[in-house]
Amino acid sequence: MNALGPAEFDGLMAACGPFEREPHLAVGVSGGPDSLALMHLLAGWVAARGGKLTALTVDHGLRQNSSAEAGQVARWAQQAGVDHQTLEWVSPKPRAGLQAAAREARYNLLTAWCRDHDVLHLAVAHQLDDQRETVAMRRARDAGENAGLAGMSLISIRQGVRLIRPLLPVPAGLLKDHLQSRGLGWIDDPSNSEPRFERIRWRQGLNGALPSVEDIRRWGEARRVQEAAVAGLLSRSVHIHDAGYVLIDLSSWAETGPIPRAQALGHLVAMVGGLGYLPAKAALNRVVDGLIAGGPLQSLGGTLVGTWRGQGLICREAAAVEQLGAIKGPASCRWDGRFLVTVPSDREDLWIDVLGQKGVAEMGQDGHSRNYFADIPPAARPSLPALRDATGRLTAIPHVGFDPYGQGLNVHFHFRPHYSVTSSGFTVAHGWPHTI
Repeated sequence: MNALGPAEFDGLMAACGPFEREPHLAVGVSGGPDSLALMHLLAGWVAARGGKLTALTVDHGLRQNSSAEAGQVARWAQQAGVDHQTLEWVSPKPRAGLQAAAREARYNLLTAWCRDHDVLHLAVAHQLDDQRETVAMRRARDAGENAGLAGMSLISIRQGVRLIRPLLPVPAGLLKDHLQSRGLGWIDDPSNSEPRFERIRWRQGLNGALPSVEDIRRWGEARRVQEAAVAGLLSRSVHIHDAGYVLIDLSSWAETGPIPRAQALGHLVAMVGGLGYLPAKAALNRVVDGLIAGGPLQSLGGTLVGTWRGQGLICREAAAVEQLGAIKGPASCRWDGRFLVTVPSDREDLWIDVLGQKGVAEMGQDGHSRNYFADIPPAARPSLPALRDATGRLTAIPHVGFDPYGQGLNVHFHFRPHYSVTSSGFTVAHGWPHTI
């Protein structure tokens, strides 16, 4: 591969489709050579289809000149005829795990912008060298042939947005050549040469040799097969309740191998718990074994895992719920990272709270003796969203129809977790151009 022109890039993008007519795409642009090359390539691809491209730069505020760098990216985007937005990470920065926190914040900001602007596709500039480093790091932590240790997927779903990596089979050197041949510059991040970071040690050959492209493809294919098996198990055995808990037909799980069912449990816990990642493998294996054996409730990732009426149960742990507090309508917001709340009328002094054990105990008071919870597992009841007035009085529990004072009218809770229990599945990038 000696060039990266429109025809070659068309082949790369074809593997990331389908796309709507006149598509609007967003692209994450840090100012480095990979993301700038992707921005320029996408600009031509989108223009040929009558679409629109928006470049998004996240200013983490971690370096003194980060704002100036974002401004430079904005100027380069303008010169390329591309709309540009700078997104700022303004929350407190952790002292430990800064790189992981920055990565999570970056994706949260990028996907939130896409959702707010009805953009389905977010392109990021991971390339072949990134892929080799990622696989090396994952497999160094677990030397087994676990298919979950494959690299990045060509297509994935993150918080309702299609994340595409069209440059995944392209070497980094070719992207720099693409910019240099057009007289275009880029910003060098000094952290990309710091050996204190694991990725840089692999890049510099300090941790050993990187895996071959053929190995990456083989492991990627194994992961694709495994994810398909997990998705099949989930579709056959799981019922997702609109109150945010899950019931499982455990007969299918008992007949399934330990790796697929642990992965299936991980996806369900991430969804119910509002997580952006799967729990640790050791914890998953421990909890899934207890689930199959019909053992007592276990806590994992902000959820409770156990059985109810002969079925598996995964529900939110009430103590882990992120509170929202007062809300005044009309409004739309997210509660606990899982529920989309809509308050269409002008309401004051409305408090959204987790029901808790206290709220469950209140249900039989004040003459309201009806069994509202008959079809709700006892473990799931305390984690339900509830409404209270300014005095703290329980006024409504929308999911069970408790609304004796008419305070819950037109307040709706829709279960819309960030983590999808199944998605597009792992997609392997094959060769040049892609063949799927």
